Amino acid sequence: MSRSYNLSLRAEYDDERRYIAGMYIAFISEHFHKQPSGPRKAVLAMAEAFALSGHTTSLVGISRHDRDETLPGGGPARLRRYPWRLMPTKYGRPRFYARELERLHAANPIDAVLAMGLEPAAAALRFRESSGVPFVLNPRSFLVNAPGTWKFDRARMLMRECDAFVALSESAADAWCDVLGYPRDSKVFGVLNGVDRAELKGPTSPPPGLNGEPLILCMAMLREPKGQHVLLKALAGLTDLPWQLVLAGDGPARADLHALATRLGLTGRVLFTGIVQGNEWRWLYRNAQLFALTPVYMEACGNALLEAQAAGLPVVTTDAGSVPEVVTNQSALVVPVGPVPYPDEAPILPKLEQGLRRVLGSLQLRRQLGEAGRERADSLTWQRCVNGYLSALQVMRAPLRV
Repeated sequence: MSRSYNLSLRAEYDDERRYIAGMYIAFISEHFHKQPSGPRKAVLAMAEAFALSGHTTSLVGISRHDRDETLPGGGPARLRRYPWRLMPTKYGRPRFYARELERLHAANPIDAVLAMGLEPAAAALRFRESSGVPFVLNPRSFLVNAPGTWKFDRARMLMRECDAFVALSESAADAWCDVLGYPRDSKVFGVLNGVDRAELKGPTSPPPGLNGEPLILCMAMLREPKGQHVLLKALAGLTDLPWQLVLAGDGPARADLHALATRLGLTGRVLFTGIVQGNEWRWLYRNAQLFALTPVYMEACGNALLEAQAAGLPVVTTDAGSVPEVVTNQSALVVPVGPVPYPDEAPILPKLEQGLRRVLGSLQLRRQLGEAGRERADSLTWQRCVNGYLSALQVMRAPLRV
């Protein structure tokens, strides 16, 4: 496999010299500044787990204003305003991130970079060319860009050039390799995110607009691939049962989902809360009757499914992408959708409607699914997640500090 950086910057490979403890690992995250966000939660949880494993972490990212934070374990998180407005983003941001990495490296030599996204990975590649420090590419999602576009070409180049590739699931790893024509070799890993049940502890308060009916919770960005439109259509056949659907989240499909709920006659049964966090977030997970998320595309991980199981909620979902890796047949009722995105939702709706009716109508089934969900969540810790990244780091040669 070709490498564009100077091999003289790297130490000779030694099978006995592995990453065991004491590494200094730098994250690059393009979304860490967003609150709340999955990338921010993941970085903070992983930094804490790395610290418990004897490693130190730092982070560089972009924000509207310069600010500094401290990661769990004591490492710096440097968020800097991006001033290079005249330079195209695809060229400017990788250079910007790489410059910040060089500043960190000058103060405390970095052993490895975890690049969370394609722009961060392009920066890590530039940094490796000057420093010899290897990098892990974690794309954080699935590639939606068509062949022939610059993002597709960049993704293919970065997957070839990275020292290790960690997708958010085995399914996502297979899908990336398939779409980019890359062999599933020893540097490719699938590592699920973790979940911490302690997040659900603390004060709660209900969001406004609840009507007192049993709650069906769907916590996800409002966009078509998440399948909220399919969920609404299935629930339209269950108006003989008492329920209220809470669509917690925001996104580009919000207006369309509002309109769909109106057409289906569900206006009084569907509550759009927008993004929830803190007390309201905990209240919804602790008071819902069931959790329903019906993705219809390549679900790379499904963080909300992890959270729902940690909360002990019975889950109704689909088998899109990684979902069968996240849930089990004991913790969730899983409706098959076939190859995604599926061409026709008509065969899916009766199965989904039947599954929802079955779970809503049986307290015993909800308890069984919820208990199994807690057990599943207990096995998907952030320490387990970080151990997967440490396995990826072990395939990389130890860098020569310069």
